[in-house]
Amino acid sequence: MNAKAQFKIALYFFSAIALLGLILRTVPVFPLDIKYSNFLHAHSHVAFLGWLHGAFISFVSYIFLKDRLQTKFFKFIYWFTILNIVGMYFSFPIQGYKFFSILFLSLFLIGTYLFDFYFFKHKTNTDKYPATYRFVRAGIWLQILSSISPWSLGPIIKILGKQSNFYKYDIFYYLHFQYNGWFLFALIGLTLYLLERRNITLPKSQVNRLYQLMLVAVFFGYFSNTLWAHPGLVFNVLSLIGASAEIAAFFVLLLILKRYHHYLQHIISDFSFKILLVVLLTFMFKAVLQFMGSFQYYADLSYGIRDFIIGYLHLIMLGIFTPFLLILAYELDFIKLKKSFFYIFYSGFLITETLIFIRAILNWFKVGVTSDLFNWLLFIFTFWMVIGIWSLTFFKNKQHG
Repeated sequence: MNAKAQFKIALYFFSAIALLGLILRTVPVFPLDIKYSNFLHAHSHVAFLGWLHGAFISFVSYIFLKDRLQTKFFKFIYWFTILNIVGMYFSFPIQGYKFFSILFLSLFLIGTYLFDFYFFKHKTNTDKYPATYRFVRAGIWLQILSSISPWSLGPIIKILGKQSNFYKYDIFYYLHFQYNGWFLFALIGLTLYLLERRNITLPKSQVNRLYQLMLVAVFFGYFSNTLWAHPGLVFNVLSLIGASAEIAAFFVLLLILKRYHHYLQHIISDFSFKILLVVLLTFMFKAVLQFMGSFQYYADLSYGIRDFIIGYLHLIMLGIFTPFLLILAYELDFIKLKKSFFYIFYSGFLITETLIFIRAILNWFKVGVTSDLFNWLLFIFTFWMVIGIWSLTFFKNKQHG
């Protein structure tokens, strides 16, 4: 087992969830005899745990566990988690949130705890890549923090029921500390790794400021997920603090990268550099949306129109994390990346994302929406996006220039 193989397996999961996404987009135009919510659970769980978690873990293993990937215990941990993700992929569509899917999720969480223990016990290169390690370490602790949610979900359902506010608080807690915590901290750490791997010593004061702002952003930012319940003005203020901290963190990260952008342009390809800039701009757009969502009017709007939530989540998963992971995999020679395949995927993402937000805005202004037209367009361009994802995964990509 090596990190490159880990990433490729994560990429297979990406293709698998793309298929589920296409099925979900097929239902409105070609009604299928499936339970939509069950397939949605499979799509979201495997997207988070199979693709994003798996891909980030492959890079963390490559940098900090390079000499420990061949041990029997590491191989056991790795394949144990993979088997449970496969179990979720098939059990969720069949039965939804019931015994087997909950069992596989619970076993997966135990597998992540074993990995985290192994990581902290056997980590290396922490002195060589201090900024990278600082953010990755925080990300892993936030991942552990997020895992409180699945364990508490059963008791909440049993005691308070699925209609209680605490059930939704718990779901949003998990999502928030996964993508605004574990994944985002790992992304920032791995961005800094692009510089540190070339023996560039990053300014401690700016790295410290970035780290502190991101901690404020992730903990205070959670309160934006409670505003739909109108808990009170203090929650809006806390949310606003979190969103403001994330915007400030973006500019600090930008200052660090700007300081070394001449180095960065020489140590990664032109294609990767341009995609990294797009990722950063998307990150800024995401932070601005979160800032707006701290105001009650926009919080009510986003939770009242489902397309805003879908568009926001896809913006983060497909517009920030996925392009970053693909270019990092290319730069570390995990994959050969053909630009045409990437552009098929990314153009499909941009078009579907635009369609989702246009439909949401039309609903916002109460403009009549032709649902059939939007459903057909979303199906067509989702199919186009899936072609790109499957091409990146299964076709032999030639190295771009």
